[in-house]
Amino acid sequence: MQSRITARHFDLNDSLREHVDNRSRHLERFYDHIIDLHWVLDVDKHRHIADLSAKVHGTVLTGRAETTDIKVSVDEVAEKMETQLKKYKSRLKDRDQRTVAEGKGTQSFDTEDEDASEE
Repeated sequence: MQSRITARHFDLNDSLREHVDNRSRHLERFYDHIIDLHWVLDVDKHRHIADLSAKVHGTVLTGRAETTDIKVSVDEVAEKMETQLKKYKSRLKDRDQRTVAEGKGTQSFDTEDEDASEE
């Protein structure tokens, strides 16, 4: 997984970078096939905004949080992304189970051909 951090209108310090990296690693618990995480942190007077986009196979999940503290914004957007990753993973599991239940995941044998050859 690749993780990128963009800081707008402020200088990114080491403690904040470490905090974001920890939250990124924590997200891998919920879905381990994340291709890319892009954090955009923005400070505008009293508004601290954290945007997160996660590229997973087939789609891009996004989240946004706005508070008065940048670390709290990072935590909130990470929690939102956890929820989205859980939903995405359950949708994938449901789709795979339906495929198996419908018989699309296994070989299908044509019983009419077998009956015709036995006559």
